[in-house]
Amino acid sequence: MTQQTLLGAFYYGYTVMQIPGGILAVKLGGKCIITFVIISMSLISALSPWAASVHVGLLITLRILDGVIKGMVIPAVFTLLSKWANVGERSVMVSIVFAGKAFGGVIANYTTGLICSSYKIGGWPMSFYIYSMFGAVLAILWITFVSESPAEQDEYISNTPNQNKSRAIPLYDIFTSKPVWAIAVARFSTTFAFNFFLIEVPTFFSNMFGVNVNKIGLLTSLPSFIAAVTGLLSAAVADYIIQQKYLSILKTRHLFLVLGVVLSVVGFIPLVVTGYNVLAVEILYIVFFAASGFNSASVLPNAMDITDEYAGFVAAATQTFASCTGIIIPIVTGLLIKEQNSLERWTVLFSLTGGINLLGMVYFIMFSEAEQQVWSEQKNNEDERIGLINK
Repeated sequence: MTQQTLLGAFYYGYTVMQIPGGILAVKLGGKCIITFVIISMSLISALSPWAASVHVGLLITLRILDGVIKGMVIPAVFTLLSKWANVGERSVMVSIVFAGKAFGGVIANYTTGLICSSYKIGGWPMSFYIYSMFGAVLAILWITFVSESPAEQDEYISNTPNQNKSRAIPLYDIFTSKPVWAIAVARFSTTFAFNFFLIEVPTFFSNMFGVNVNKIGLLTSLPSFIAAVTGLLSAAVADYIIQQKYLSILKTRHLFLVLGVVLSVVGFIPLVVTGYNVLAVEILYIVFFAASGFNSASVLPNAMDITDEYAGFVAAATQTFASCTGIIIPIVTGLLIKEQNSLERWTVLFSLTGGINLLGMVYFIMFSEAEQQVWSEQKNNEDERIGLINK
């Protein structure tokens, strides 16, 4: 129970902080927020071994704080991207950011294992200290080389208004916007499927097929890497389609979401045909994560399509729904397989996951848009008038 609480503590803090993080990103700017996050996370990493030696409650508190601070990253990133990315570059920029996260996770998982198994350099506490030092170096590099917007770079000429002014966020307009809800529903459905495969399917391999721990470790290290690669490729193709005007922005978003969802759902067919042959499950596992990379060209950049000004806040608000899946999935899985850990119960889980993914896709196609919304344009027009008056 303590281990589950420790692992779940992060998601509680992470989920709660999304919307406040979005507000802070709009008010303070993405660079400022991420600077704070890097420094804070370095301190938390350095304090974690000490907290573990004092009391598990203190370590859980740090894990919650960890989630709270990291909850500000997504809105800050999208706030920065909305200022730097042109219309035909959004998919690629988003995919690069998420690919960096994925590749970093793969490298961290591998190196952490090596460090923890090496008692000559101090064992598992040393991993926290090493990452803390890397964080300190990253903070220096980030502060030195990153700018909030092109307007801060001498070599660029920018006509964009000052976006660091304090302003009121049109909360009512955003939370009653159909395109925003379309993103929220699609983010929930795609993330539900992603987290189900990431969190629960390795357990399925172990319980149903007796797959050894080493093989499960290999399988769990693949998803993020595969999704990152397909994300980069699909994003490049999507931006090319938009730049060449083969399809509109909205139709391009729809195309790649449909491709991702349909491919992942088609992957369920081998399970039915073979009766849960272990090879079929492994194929589904790989196909699903490859298809999930298409989100980088569909749902993820859509927040910037509908608003430049408040992209960070919209990304944060919709990420809240996505983050809830990390809490919901273990509960749902526990309820279904607690009394009967059987293929029939797992079939229900797989079917539920596929159904949620399909429903999210349909909702996004019905209600999504790719034009700047009125509530975003009104603020931009107001800033332009103020700029003209001040000249």
